[in-house]
Formats: sequence, C-alpha cells, structure tokens
Amino acid sequence: MTREIPHDLDVDYELTRFVRRVRLRGMSRLGEIHPQLDYGTFLFLIAICDATDGIRGSELAEQLGVHKSTASRAVSALDSLGLVQRVPDPDDGRAQRLVPEPEALAKVEAYRQKSHGRLSAILSDWTSEEVTTFASSLARLNDAAEQIP
Repeated sequence: MTREIPHDLDVDYELTRFVRRVRLRGMSRLGEIHPQLDYGTFLFLIAICDATDGIRGSELAEQLGVHKSTASRAVSALDSLGLVQRVPDPDDGRAQRLVPEPEALAKVEAYRQKSHGRLSAILSDWTSEEVTTFASSLARLNDAAEQIP
C-alpha cells in the first residue's frame, strides 16, 4: 500500500527521506574518525573543524542552537576523545577557543571526501546543468530557511 502525500508536502517528504538516509550512512562511518564518537557530538566536531580560527564554546552553542551546558558536555566529550584542544583566544586572554586536533581534522576531511565521492556517484547520471540547478535550489532553500526565526 502506498501512502498518498499531498503535493505541497512532497519536498518536505523527500528532504526528510534524504536527510534520514545521509544520517544513517554517516552514523555508520563515525568509527573512521573515532570508535567512540556519536552523531550528536560529531555535529559539534564538524562545527569546530569549520571554524578556521577556532571557536568559543558560547559561539558554538549559539551556532548549533543549543544550550551552553549541552555544548559544554559535547566539548568535554570531544576533549576526552582527543579530538579537540583548547587554545588561548588572541582577542581575550581570559577566554579559550576550540580547535580540532590535526589528526581529527585530517580524519574529518577524509570522511568528507568519501561522502563527496558517494554524492558524486549518486549524481553521476545527472547533467551538469541539473547538478547546478539542484545546488542553486538547495542554496536558495537554505538561505530562505536561515531568514525564518
């Protein structure tokens, strides 16, 4: 039996389906970065890796939309696993910035390269115009979503 989905929910349904698939695949590969890394903590690690000059814990919490205590627990877990380090904040000697350990950064980059390779394989029979249109549409969707509180 097929479930009928109203036309206006097709995009939501398909996005949910895709995100679920990506998350499941991603979770199955977290051991490549560290055998004890869980998906929630992985999201914090990605944000830290993406912050080129490091990031304060409070900025991390704000960026991910979580309470500071949640960010603190995640950072403690990442620190315990040896994936991040705390360095002095050059703008405020009392504060610290979080930066990835070099090995963790390399593993995250390798993880991303495999993910990009998988996506390239998925899109291999798409024309370059279709890929460009899809990427532009996703960017537009993300930009619009960021404008809504």
